[in-house]
Amino acid sequence: MPALDSPALLVARFLQSNGYEKSLKIFLEEANLDPKSVDPGPGGGLTIEKVLDEKRQFDLSLSLEKAVISDNDEPEFSIPYPTTPHSVSDPDTPASNVLFVLVADIRALGGPALIVTTADRALRIYSATAPYALLRSHTHLHPSAILSCAILQSKWLISTSMSGHVVISDAASGDIISNNKPHVKYVVKVLVHENLPYVITSGYDKTIVLHSLTYEDESTPKLSELHRLQLPAHPEAISFVTLPTGEEALVYSLRDSTFLNYHLLTPSLPAHSKRNLSPTTTSWVTFHAMSILPHPNDSSLLGIVTSSAPHMKFLLVRVDSEDVVMEVFTGAPQSAYSTAVLGWRVGGDGVWVNGDDGVVRGIERKTGKVVARLKASEGSEKVRSLWTGTVDGKEVLVTGGFDKGIKVWVPEGAAA
Repeated sequence: MPALDSPALLVARFLQSNGYEKSLKIFLEEANLDPKSVDPGPGGGLTIEKVLDEKRQFDLSLSLEKAVISDNDEPEFSIPYPTTPHSVSDPDTPASNVLFVLVADIRALGGPALIVTTADRALRIYSATAPYALLRSHTHLHPSAILSCAILQSKWLISTSMSGHVVISDAASGDIISNNKPHVKYVVKVLVHENLPYVITSGYDKTIVLHSLTYEDESTPKLSELHRLQLPAHPEAISFVTLPTGEEALVYSLRDSTFLNYHLLTPSLPAHSKRNLSPTTTSWVTFHAMSILPHPNDSSLLGIVTSSAPHMKFLLVRVDSEDVVMEVFTGAPQSAYSTAVLGWRVGGDGVWVNGDDGVVRGIERKTGKVVARLKASEGSEKVRSLWTGTVDGKEVLVTGGFDKGIKVWVPEGAAA
């Protein structure tokens, strides 16, 4: 009788539990195992899944020991937080997978608006407050699905799509101001700097493009390419950051790389530094950053969520360093096709992260614990996008995903 933790027995139980009957029969013969020994018994027995789970728990315990947690008065995951969902839909709008959500002020529409893009190439704009009425529906902006959007001066919309196009349009009317194709395909992200006249787009053609943003007659926006980074792999996460020196910079990650790359935010995008996060993390799991977002109140800290199958990691790192302040296994399942995103809570005391299981998880900044779980998809479909912020003075979370649903979450008891 082999030991209960015998590698051969673990493999045999894996084959049995997953229905690999032919492989199991051959393996039992070659490993000289009695078929009866595979039965885990009333206790369930040790399995590969349990071994991996224990390894993840071990990694998590190490990361919590490693985390720099001070005894100051930093707030924990404050209550109340958004827990009450309100579905956003229109009976005359065909349902489609949600790719991107954003709340922004659009002056011509009377205030905060919810911008949603879907797999059917549409961009729809809803009121960001109850009853979440459909205000606009644009299907002419791009020849393919829209992946990212940003707002200029509460009037103009920059949108990017799978076909490589970057379009500037009037957010309210849908009138197209400019239509360029700076990328071959899949423009996955657009960033607009708050203080400098720069726009960044990144695409799966292995390029990042820096554009100048100017305004012509009647304050009409115009993009002009300033510099292009040719990269060895697909760019994944990109973000603007302020370096410890006070300089503005672009930070980005590449597919299958644990490095963060920093370039100074000037017209030639000069390389500044490369920081490898892998040596300072406690886990053997490989990863790359999928989403990077600076802390809302501390520009020296970056929140990062990773591609790290089988579960997403959240990292809190210091800007322009290899100092990983916190490393957390979120429990959010991932595959090679996952698109991890995060959003900071308004006060910076925690983050929300998406999940392929339809659950949005809240992680406490101070302890690294997963303290909240919101079931954003009844059918457990992937949550593809989320947005966090304040609408009419209350904290709001917006989620959208492959259940074709859009939800606006508000604190319990708060007016929708």
